Amino acid sequence: MVPPSAPLRSVLVVEDDWDIREVVADVLRDAGHTVVTARDGIEALEKLDNVERPCLVVLDLMMPRLDGLGFLRELAEHPLKDDFIVLVMSAYRSLAGAAQSPAVRGTLAKPFEMDELVSLVAALG
Repeated sequence: MVPPSAPLRSVLVVEDDWDIREVVADVLRDAGHTVVTARDGIEALEKLDNVERPCLVVLDLMMPRLDGLGFLRELAEHPLKDDFIVLVMSAYRSLAGAAQSPAVRGTLAKPFEMDELVSLVAALG
């Protein structure tokens, strides 16, 4: 379980758009985080056991193979689910609202400013 005072230094960025994924990862690395990336929910699930915990998952909702909502369903069944909190990012506000999961602690509407992302990640950690 994520202790309330544990800093979220580890971030898993799950985004199918290469440009967005790399920019978000670079910005978060510059802010002092260890970042792992995944291009969809399936790849993200494969990486859950190998990321440093506690871990923040920055999650896009619209992705091929396994979308963000499917990832959240799978995460809810994962044995280490309590070690992860999720920040949902989406261009579709209705989808972001549909991401009902105890792991979801914040939402970020696309497009967003990078300083907004860094501030929100800092507030969650």
